[in-house]
Amino acid sequence: MNGTEKGSRESAAVKRYSMKAVSMRTGLTPHAIRAWERRYGVVSPSRDSNNRRCYDEGDVERLTLLHKATEAGFHIGSIAGYSGDELRDLLTEMPGRSGKPSPAAYIPPAGMDGEVSRIPEGYVEKFILALEKMDVKTLDSLLAAAEIALGRNVLVDRVVVPLMERVGDMWRRGEIRIAHEHLATQTVRTFLGGLLSSQGTYPGAPHVLVTTPSNQVHELGALAAAVAASSEGWNVNYLGPNLPAEEIAGAVNHFGSKAVILSLVYPESDIMVENEIRKLRKHLPGVPFVIGGRARQSYAQVLKETGAITVDDLYGLRRALEALLR
Repeated sequence: MNGTEKGSRESAAVKRYSMKAVSMRTGLTPHAIRAWERRYGVVSPSRDSNNRRCYDEGDVERLTLLHKATEAGFHIGSIAGYSGDELRDLLTEMPGRSGKPSPAAYIPPAGMDGEVSRIPEGYVEKFILALEKMDVKTLDSLLAAAEIALGRNVLVDRVVVPLMERVGDMWRRGEIRIAHEHLATQTVRTFLGGLLSSQGTYPGAPHVLVTTPSNQVHELGALAAAVAASSEGWNVNYLGPNLPAEEIAGAVNHFGSKAVILSLVYPESDIMVENEIRKLRKHLPGVPFVIGGRARQSYAQVLKETGAITVDDLYGLRRALEALLR
């Protein structure tokens, strides 16, 4: 066998992955992968005969490590040059890994990647300004830029959640029209849905079902919880809002879900919602319920009665899910 033939066979033996496959395996959106390549040169994929990107196993591993590091609060611009071993060490030895990160942990060193804001609150302010102008293109681009700069967990925790709280407050005070509120909701819903669908499934991982009970029609909290659960390695079955107890129970039995996440936002202290939670517990006596949302405290009695795990925020949700796997 000559050298050319050997090289050709060795090349053919290297498995290559499409952008879609890499996105599914790493949990990164195609937009984020392309941006990281262009801005930071984190990987250098080859091209197939149709000029489409092709990634090898090393590229996938590196992107996965970088994604985990950004989810932990490190800015991509400050770790893009790290080797695989350095990234693994960073994730293993990260200070405060078991504790709740402080807001300061999310802000990278000064002077890194100056063209992109790295302070979560800055994105909220820019989004509000664009929303007042009903500038749809800017709204979309701000969320995409925040994902790249901050990582998925920080984006959801410190941009999306406070943003929607701010929009709701502005609408209640009459500072924006209902059309503005609807535009913000639809923009964020579409974006979070894209994040969730890009994360794919994890072979052998447990399933968790995410929804809201009947008469709870606000879904962004549930959708954010679904993204958070998927980032923690769960296979998420997201069914949208306003689902009757019987349907939730049927879906849990179908998927073999290890837990149910419910979001309670509005209305508060609703007898119908209380009865739905009691009914759901009767249908699913051994399945953990993890319940959050700003209306959760008004349902404290029924949540205690049904043995639900209550969480204050997405960080608490992640820790609750982590505890369920022990």
